[in-house]
Amino acid sequence: MTRALYLVHGWGFDASFWAPLLAHLPDVSAQVVNCGYFGSEHRPSLPDTPYLVIGHSAGSLALLGQDLPGCDGLVFFNGFSRFTAASDFPNGTPERVLTRMRARLKRDPVAMLHDFRALCETDAPLPGTPDAETLDRGLEALQQQDHRAQAADWGNRLHWMTGTDDPFGAAQAGFTSPGERVAGGHLLPLTHTELCAEFVRGRLDDAS
Repeated sequence: MTRALYLVHGWGFDASFWAPLLAHLPDVSAQVVNCGYFGSEHRPSLPDTPYLVIGHSAGSLALLGQDLPGCDGLVFFNGFSRFTAASDFPNGTPERVLTRMRARLKRDPVAMLHDFRALCETDAPLPGTPDAETLDRGLEALQQQDHRAQAADWGNRLHWMTGTDDPFGAAQAGFTSPGERVAGGHLLPLTHTELCAEFVRGRLDDAS
């Protein structure tokens, strides 16, 4: 029976992003990654028992590029397998936008992060002091990584939910496997917490 989760948050957030969701899943064991954007990085080992991975936004892209032995399936919220636009991916964000973000991050990381989070429709305080170098590496990954082939390899074991008002075209596009689009923006685990928890629980039941 799958009752373990491995969670990775998106760019510009930290592990506390998942606290509301996990509060709705008290009977589930959770290993939560902290990417180090606001302090120490923490990457726990993958669970020894069958598990699902949960990714939000850039966390989904990172998970698709990771070896996940023993994983029963992927659950992505506002996720994508490629972020930047390409000739065969017009929904992506133009690379020049990432280039400007990286330049501004070097000049004023706090202001840049506040503007990014405002685009995501949150005015919550930053969870700590930004680590500009780690944040820049995260933006570089968004510029360069393309894991569409890996996403296709997971087939119907990749489950996703995204918002119809998500400001990022890559997240709005979803994946080729069955998923759900709901009225909402880019932070569904925060704005639609109970709905996301039900979605996760449904996938846990499917995998049991």
